[in-house]
Amino acid sequence: MATISNLGVGSGLNLSDLYDSLETAENSKLTTITTQQTKYQSKITAIGQLQSALASLQTATDKLKSVDTFNATAVTSSNTAFSATTASGAVAGSYSINVSQIAVAQTLISQPITDASKLGSTTGTSRTITISQGSGDPVNITLSDSETSLSSVVKAINNSGANVSATTIKGSDGNYRLLLSSKETGTDNDITLTVTGDDTLQAAIGYDSTASSNAMSVQTASQNAKLTVNGIDVESDSNTISDALEGVTLTLKAKSTSDESLVVDKSVDSVKTAITNFVTAYNKVRSVIGSVTKYTAVDAGADQSTSNGALLGDNTVRTVSNRLSSLLTEAQSGGSFAILAQMGITIDPSVSESGVTGNLVIDDTKLTDALTSNAQSVSQFFVGDGEKTGLGTQLSSTLSTMLSTSVGKEGIIKTATDGFNTQIDELADRYTKMQATIEATMARYKTQFTQLDTLMSQLNATSSYLTQQFSSTSSSSSSS
Repeated sequence: MATISNLGVGSGLNLSDLYDSLETAENSKLTTITTQQTKYQSKITAIGQLQSALASLQTATDKLKSVDTFNATAVTSSNTAFSATTASGAVAGSYSINVSQIAVAQTLISQPITDASKLGSTTGTSRTITISQGSGDPVNITLSDSETSLSSVVKAINNSGANVSATTIKGSDGNYRLLLSSKETGTDNDITLTVTGDDTLQAAIGYDSTASSNAMSVQTASQNAKLTVNGIDVESDSNTISDALEGVTLTLKAKSTSDESLVVDKSVDSVKTAITNFVTAYNKVRSVIGSVTKYTAVDAGADQSTSNGALLGDNTVRTVSNRLSSLLTEAQSGGSFAILAQMGITIDPSVSESGVTGNLVIDDTKLTDALTSNAQSVSQFFVGDGEKTGLGTQLSSTLSTMLSTSVGKEGIIKTATDGFNTQIDELADRYTKMQATIEATMARYKTQFTQLDTLMSQLNATSSYLTQQFSSTSSSSSSS
């Protein structure tokens, strides 16, 4: 609101400064509202931080309610002729593997090419190179008369999308040779190359294994991978075999010199990783709770510290904290382990670096021993029946409820956020109404001050006139 600078000109009173003081006093009512808006915005930011931490905890917890997490396996053997990885469905055990041959890709080579600048005829029309492999769709490549040089043919093949790579080799005799290699191993990926519309080019680079003669010859013959798994013959056109053993992928590297043992065991490390991620995510939630509810003590009678958490004393945070703590200390049934501490996961009562208590701490030796000697009970503790029992199952369900945004099923976080937003909307309405009230009040003051200024100006003029009249009368009396 603009300052009124012409008040008091007629009266001589300092009405302008008085008006400004009154305006400042009125506007302080707006400051109170904006301060409250800022506090609620801080609460929304803080509840968002808690929501994010809880979502991360739910992701980590979901791993611990899944049987697949505890059934994870890993290859513990060291093998020479092959390597192996496991996935869901792999069964722990020892398997005998013998690789008799690895899969090889076919390579074709042309006869010496004395004139690499032109392999085809000048036909005045185009010609088509067709590359076929196994049951895949043929790839057709159209070339003009000016595109039959060796370099043009190589470029065209490599740019065609065919599952073939082309290159050239220049020999000591100065002649070039075209080299075609299948990008995939196995006999099903053998190459057939035919040229239509240019017999000269066909005679230079054509190849069909069923033909009596060919321009190109086999430099490296294709072959399928062959191996035995526990004495059973397995053949594949690829050196990566994922269907011989369920959940196990074999990557063949060389021919075996003797039978090799593939050992698949339960994966302690993957379960430890899942539990460690859960502990890290839980401790992050504790850290966020400590931050948003932080309290800094002040002297008696002093204002509250500005470093206090935005959700200090908030019931939502208290409810979340109490519910999570309660679940962690709730005994589980059905296995050898009833509480986390029996597996080496304890609740630290001391104050952490983030200023909170209740963080989880892992005793790696004790947890490893539990997973090695009694993995089934660890699984039972976290998974339970998959519906109502098991820490992972219960915690995941609780977090889902807390974080729900479904209409009619809003969780505690959504409800709190909506409440804060409602407060901000109400404050915005109050601000608008207060601003209108202040403007009306200041307009009234301006009118009243203007009237006062006019009245005082008139009174001052009358006073001056009367003073002059009395002065003239007194002078006349003295003269007579």
